[in-house]
Amino acid sequence: MDNRSRGDIDPDTLPTPIRFNWGVSGPLARMSVDDRRTALVESAYRVIADHGVEGATTRRICAHAGMPLASFHYAFESRTALLWAVMEKAVPEDVSLMLESLLPVGESSAVGVEAMRTKMFEQLDAFYMMLKADPGRLQATISLGIYAHNHPELQPAGKQMYEHLYALAAQGLAAAGEQAQIDWLTPVARIAPVFIANIIAITLVYLSTADDSALGAITESMVRDVMTHVAPR
Repeated sequence: MDNRSRGDIDPDTLPTPIRFNWGVSGPLARMSVDDRRTALVESAYRVIADHGVEGATTRRICAHAGMPLASFHYAFESRTALLWAVMEKAVPEDVSLMLESLLPVGESSAVGVEAMRTKMFEQLDAFYMMLKADPGRLQATISLGIYAHNHPELQPAGKQMYEHLYALAAQGLAAAGEQAQIDWLTPVARIAPVFIANIIAITLVYLSTADDSALGAITESMVRDVMTHVAPR
């Protein structure tokens, strides 16, 4: 990855790997159905991050959530319904938290095209640090997309999950543009899928090889491509 900004990034300012409250507090009997659903969704996402979709059995998810297996069907009618909820809620919320951390608004006085370019490298460097700290969170997103594609009953959920990711990326790009006071020559909604595709590429290369040289090349290409859509105000 590009090293120009790494020294300026304080690891203590990065978000915790997963900000959900894994597990259940208080007696199980006092939990509402909505609370049980939330606990299972959050635990399923973490279990998928650690063990993959196939390894995310209802027994393992319930154990992580701190509830007996028998209580699962009080919250979800099936494992498929739970996975749908994870793709609908947990993944977009987690990605949104990442973007809020990587694309802060109002923290820099530098503006213009070059400021935008520098900020992109800083954001991608921070993303890479988070990826190394907890690669499972992005691996879970990718795994869920592939699993949904291969299971017709979940294909709509997979499509919806990626549409959410594109929308979040578009919001992040728009916020970064406002911070740098630049104009987009192309609607951010059209740039966002390419942005997400590059994030996935960075994740897969890291998971497969952790090759900094290859990751740096992807980052350079990504920034170069995005900057072709930028113009000064």
